[in-house]
Amino acid sequence: MKEYTLDEIGSIVRPTMGDNIPLVFYRILRIIGMRRILGESSGATLYMMGKQVGGMLDAQNIDEFRQRIIEMKVGVPELEVVDEDHVLVKLYECITCAGFSYTGEMFCDMESGIIAGMLEKVYGRKAKSTQTKSWSMGYNYCEFEVLLY
Repeated sequence: MKEYTLDEIGSIVRPTMGDNIPLVFYRILRIIGMRRILGESSGATLYMMGKQVGGMLDAQNIDEFRQRIIEMKVGVPELEVVDEDHVLVKLYECITCAGFSYTGEMFCDMESGIIAGMLEKVYGRKAKSTQTKSWSMGYNYCEFEVLLY
């Protein structure tokens, strides 16, 4: 299977429709489509997909990390470096769940993977991200605990 670059994927020729899609369409594909097709494995699959994408976004430092997350409209990140092995990321306006009603479950696995993949590049170490808070759990942001090892 061919691997595509960001340049190839980013080449968009839609003079009438432009390069944006409604967020509701993305959410239909992401939340309904992926979960129906992949079932219980959707979380792990989306996390790994996000981790690969995060590595492709090639952030070299924390400022570039913030900038790329905002440019890609994943959300508005706020970082707290807890210690040398632990980073806390709050993601406001999360692409997947901002505005969701309370569901009792968290499903921002792709965002968690993107964050881990990008922070691996920033820190030059492996990263594992775990979502700990979500709009769909009653917060107005998502939170991800990232362990560097």
